[in-house]
Amino acid sequence: MSVELAYVIFLMAALLVFSKLRAETAVLIVFLGGWLCLPVGHYAAETSQAAFAYWIVGAALPSDLLLTKAWVAPVAALLGALGFDRHRLLRWRPGAADVTMALWCSWPLCQVLFLGSSSPSPKPPSWLSSAYLFGTWGATWVLGRVYFSNAASQGLLIQGLMWSVVACLPIAAFEGITGQSIYGFIFEPHPFRFDGSERYLGFRPLGFFENGNQYGLWVSLCALAAVWRALSLQSGRESGRFVSVAKTLAAVGVTVAVAAQSVGALLLAILGGAFLSVGRVIRLRFLVVCLAALMLITSLIYVSGVIPITQIGKGTAFGQSVVNGFRAVGRGSFTWRISQDQKLLPEIKAHILVGTGQWDWWRSKGIRPWGLAMLLLGQFGAIGLSLCFGSVLWPTLREAWRVPRASGWQTSAMPLLLAVIVGLTMLDALMNSFIFFPAVLIAGSLAERRPIPV
Repeated sequence: MSVELAYVIFLMAALLVFSKLRAETAVLIVFLGGWLCLPVGHYAAETSQAAFAYWIVGAALPSDLLLTKAWVAPVAALLGALGFDRHRLLRWRPGAADVTMALWCSWPLCQVLFLGSSSPSPKPPSWLSSAYLFGTWGATWVLGRVYFSNAASQGLLIQGLMWSVVACLPIAAFEGITGQSIYGFIFEPHPFRFDGSERYLGFRPLGFFENGNQYGLWVSLCALAAVWRALSLQSGRESGRFVSVAKTLAAVGVTVAVAAQSVGALLLAILGGAFLSVGRVIRLRFLVVCLAALMLITSLIYVSGVIPITQIGKGTAFGQSVVNGFRAVGRGSFTWRISQDQKLLPEIKAHILVGTGQWDWWRSKGIRPWGLAMLLLGQFGAIGLSLCFGSVLWPTLREAWRVPRASGWQTSAMPLLLAVIVGLTMLDALMNSFIFFPAVLIAGSLAERRPIPV
């Protein structure tokens, strides 16, 4: 099936879903279903056949691949809402919470004003890049703002995440055992079908995601949501049968996540669980301040090149032992990604404030950064990076700052769980450009100010 035909069929199916179901449910089915089932985009033949198509930066940023599922899924959901729930959608009024996201999506239009006359024209053109960002990040954000900004709808959102990992079970069973890509049977050869597919036991599935890392992150974070739901229901007043079903689904989710064998994603999910647990011991605001300060200082040092990481890794006994240790446990990709970043620091620092405006600014080196943050720095500069990360992290940090000292595994801590998922997604984005896009929708759902829980 052609990619374009799949998108047309999906749009018609989305409108049908909106005509039959209430808006919140329809938005979840269309948005999550699009990410689970749609092809990523139409890859060029040479890209699909490449042994390692390193030049694919992912759907989070405008590149040479502009018609993607990251754009189609949220736009289809917005069109469905406009057609069948327009009164509610048009009643929504943007507020101060939406300014940063609007600035991020508009930044390519502003960036061109700061690029020097000797600089090449932005690639893609600034208006096209901005239109792409409004369709991917902006539309996803609006869906969260309009349809999932209260407790009832956020509970439905968590159910959607739980069912989305359960829906991956057939893919996990087939691809995890056979190593065959379902994507290639239906659409076209996936350029990342071999990238990291062989794992400790069997294969890591790919499904219809951009990359195996994205699949692993998706199922791990959704498994965390499923476990939280089961434990929070157990601590509440739900019937035993209802709790048993939730526990069963959580067990399925954890099984799918573990079977993916994406160690980094699993560690992130465990980190999220630990963060939810320590809330009964300390106020999370203190932990958030410390973590935010640590990440900021580390990032500044990393980008500045003050510490010669590459030289330490190659030229010292300590550095060699660290690199060999990662390789010994099958995590050599971590140090490899750092090495790619370090090689491109001169190009990044040459345009550190506003970026180059070029999606493939790294091409002359024959390598690219693997993390979204470094790709953003090169294409849109520190301003673009701050707007992008700030737009989704600000509601998250605010939520973590406001919660009282209590366990995060209870129903009242639902916004905290959602904030944790967003935080873990953006933490992963430091090393991966294929992100968990529902985090943008979740961030939008948290942007609305609510009474402080007591």
